[in-house]
Amino acid sequence: MLIKAFSKSLLILALLTVNTMGNEETPDFTLIEKEGTFELRQYPEMVVAKVVGQEGDNDMFRTLAGYIFGGNDSESKIKMTAPVFMQSKSGQNSMMFYMPSNYSLETLPEPNSQDVELGKITLGKVAVIKYSGLNSKRKRNANFKKLMNWIEKKGLEVYEENFYTAGYDSPWTLPWKRKNEVMILVK
Repeated sequence: MLIKAFSKSLLILALLTVNTMGNEETPDFTLIEKEGTFELRQYPEMVVAKVVGQEGDNDMFRTLAGYIFGGNDSESKIKMTAPVFMQSKSGQNSMMFYMPSNYSLETLPEPNSQDVELGKITLGKVAVIKYSGLNSKRKRNANFKKLMNWIEKKGLEVYEENFYTAGYDSPWTLPWKRKNEVMILVK
């Protein structure tokens, strides 16, 4: 009986949390083409906070979250944005938070953690596949393969066979309501 009540409470909390999420600022992009779950987009330069290392997703997320929740020289809270970008390249993992558009590199507070780097990235032209659910490594790799097939079918060239993943939802979001993407930089 107690377990049932606890489970119902967790479910209600999760549903309430889901309804309060989803209003985060996202980076602007120009949609070039859309075909089902595939898109071709053009992104401008973005200001990001980034962590690079061999650590796991949860550790990198906690480090970046610490920065935006006041772990900086002015103890400022920075509004959460979406998506959270991840990339694995040459054995190095990185996670990036897109910084709200009202900030520049000059106006962002300095991080307290030496693991947090502030900088700019330019994704430029990217091919994207959108999918839902938990964003496991297996699922990311499967969607990477689907996206590469679409890119080849379209006759596009890639810069490298590396990819970014983008997660848009909080950990409390029910799996089937989660929005994820794999992005590959194309010429």
